[in-house]
Amino acid sequence: MYNLVIGVIAGIILGVLSVAGVWYGGAVYERARLRSELVAVVGQQQQIAAALDLYQTDGGRVSSLGDDGVALTGLLESGLLNAPPPGTWRIRRGGEQVWNPLRIQTPEACASINGFAGFPEVCPPCDSETLKTYPACELPEGEV
Repeated sequence: MYNLVIGVIAGIILGVLSVAGVWYGGAVYERARLRSELVAVVGQQQQIAAALDLYQTDGGRVSSLGDDGVALTGLLESGLLNAPPPGTWRIRRGGEQVWNPLRIQTPEACASINGFAGFPEVCPPCDSETLKTYPACELPEGEV
């Protein structure tokens, strides 16, 4: 009987610890996922910026490439990029502004990823002027 009581108590303690681990571990996992997504996007942004710099060093005018997908296509055709980085990249002002509006599931996650980058934890709309500095923004309804 004593072993049965000890076994039940151990099972209850194990269950409580498991639930606490999932509860706490889920938040840690989500923060780590958001941080890794930000690091990947920053690396891809640097790759595009470096390709634009090389294009300009080779004598090309970056503003002649155009904006967004047209600029990426020009970099691909010139051989400065092997493949476009995943996502919908925006290139404006002759390569001065390069970003990927991250598709974050919730406004809270969007604010967190901006916080990781050292900005206030807010989620500005993607058509806002502050977008040029914030890595994540809130896309208008229906836009992908």
